[in-house]
Amino acid sequence: MKTTKQILLAAVLALFCQQIAIAQIAVGLKTGGHFSTVGVTETLDQLTPDFKFSPGFTAGVVSEINFGDYFALQPELNWVQKGFRWDESLGVPIGNIDIPIGAEALIRTNYLEIPLLAKGKLGNDFVQGYVAVGPAFGYALNGKLITKPRLLVELDPIKTDLNLDNLDYERFEVSAVGALGVQFNFNHVKLFADARYTHGFTELYNFPIVNEKVRHRGISASLGVMYDLTDGD
Repeated sequence: MKTTKQILLAAVLALFCQQIAIAQIAVGLKTGGHFSTVGVTETLDQLTPDFKFSPGFTAGVVSEINFGDYFALQPELNWVQKGFRWDESLGVPIGNIDIPIGAEALIRTNYLEIPLLAKGKLGNDFVQGYVAVGPAFGYALNGKLITKPRLLVELDPIKTDLNLDNLDYERFEVSAVGALGVQFNFNHVKLFADARYTHGFTELYNFPIVNEKVRHRGISASLGVMYDLTDGD
C-alpha cells in the first residue's frame, strides 16, 4: 500500500513532467572571454606573488526551458579556460642604468563545465533583461604553464604541459554563478549577451610547506544565439 509520502512524491513528479511537456525550449551556442584568478588565504597572500587575472576563452552549448514569460531554467555545457598569472621582475644595475630582467608566468587549465541556472526575466516580447543564478560543476581536462621571460625585451614564451594528477590537483570543481544579461527575441531566434561572476568553492591545489590551498574566481562576458524548438504561438 502506498504511503502518503510516496503519493505526494508521485504527484510532484507528475506535475514537473507536465510542466516540462508544456514548457518552451530553446537551444543554441555561445562564446566569449573568461578572466580568472585564484583567491588565497591571508597566510598564502603574504608568501606568494600577487596573483592577477588571466585572460582565456569560453564557448559552449546553452539551453533555455521557459516556464511562462518570466522564469526559465538554463542548463549549459561549456568549455572554459581558467587560471591565474603572476609577474616577477628586478633591475640589474649596469653603470647608471637598471637593466630589466624578469618573467611573467601563467597557469592555464581547460575545464568542461556544467552550469545549472535559474533565470528570472523582465521585459516585453522583443527585449528582456535577466538575472541568472545557480551552481556549476566542472572537470579539469588539462593544464599548461606558460612562461614569458624578459631581458630588455620580452622573449618567446615557453609552454610546459602540467600533469595535474602528479601535482595532486583537484580536477572536480563546484562553483556558484551569478549572471546579468539582455535577450532579443526575433520570432524563433533569440540573441543574448551576458556578464557573469563565478566563485569557486573547491580547494584546487595544496601549496607545499605552508599547507594552504587556492580557489578559482572569475568574470566572463559572452554572446550567443538560441533557436526556439517549440511553437511559441
